[in-house]
Amino acid sequence: MAKFTPTQGRYLAFIHAYINLHGFPPAESEMAAAMCVSLPSVNQMVKMLEKKGLILRSPGQARSIRILLPEDEIPPWNNRKSTPSPSRPASTPSRVAEVAPAPPANLYVLSVFLQGGPVGEKFAGKEISRVIEIRGDQTLEDLHHAIFEAYDRRDEHLYEFQFGKRPFDPKGPNYGMPDSTKKKKKDCDARKTHLDDLDLKPERVFGYWFDFGDDWFHQVQVERIEQAIPTVTYPRVIKRVGKSPPQYGGK
Repeated sequence: MAKFTPTQGRYLAFIHAYINLHGFPPAESEMAAAMCVSLPSVNQMVKMLEKKGLILRSPGQARSIRILLPEDEIPPWNNRKSTPSPSRPASTPSRVAEVAPAPPANLYVLSVFLQGGPVGEKFAGKEISRVIEIRGDQTLEDLHHAIFEAYDRRDEHLYEFQFGKRPFDPKGPNYGMPDSTKKKKKDCDARKTHLDDLDLKPERVFGYWFDFGDDWFHQVQVERIEQAIPTVTYPRVIKRVGKSPPQYGGK
């Protein structure tokens, strides 16, 4: 079984769905439109997928991406498997793949503020925040990965969402990767907890603690709750304030 991050999986899912629909791979501009990211971001991701042996490209040839994974290991695009559409001629590409939309869902718009960590003097006292949109049927683990990538981190560590009486309340209830040796009654599994399970309301504030050692603390605030756009891939970052401090070094 190939290993890839959730974001890499979404790229693979989109490429696979696009090929099934059109009969040829998407251009990087089409991937950028679907993922709501910049072209340089797509270019870097494509290079990473190729480096990890997940795709293959022909040098100098446009629309030459080929997925190297077995079909049953490719995630579904927007939670649905796409089906081939032989009626569209290969000479008439569309700008964005017309794959099946995801079912209706709540959309949570969250502001994530970096509150503490080994940031170093360069970043001290400056606002560093991200605004993330995530569907209600996605999990806290999905939110963790979204924050991880929004702050440009590269090494995974343990994490915990804290929903106590204040943003950082170790007495819980807390959600992360359960430790079977501790068996705290209020510790819950972030992998199985969906945003809709938490009864969140606008202005609700909770904590996110990443890396139990370097101790990166974030405050998460629910800005608003809307309806998700069926054709958009979530979670996604819609606003960035400040550069991401390096995960190590604090410079």
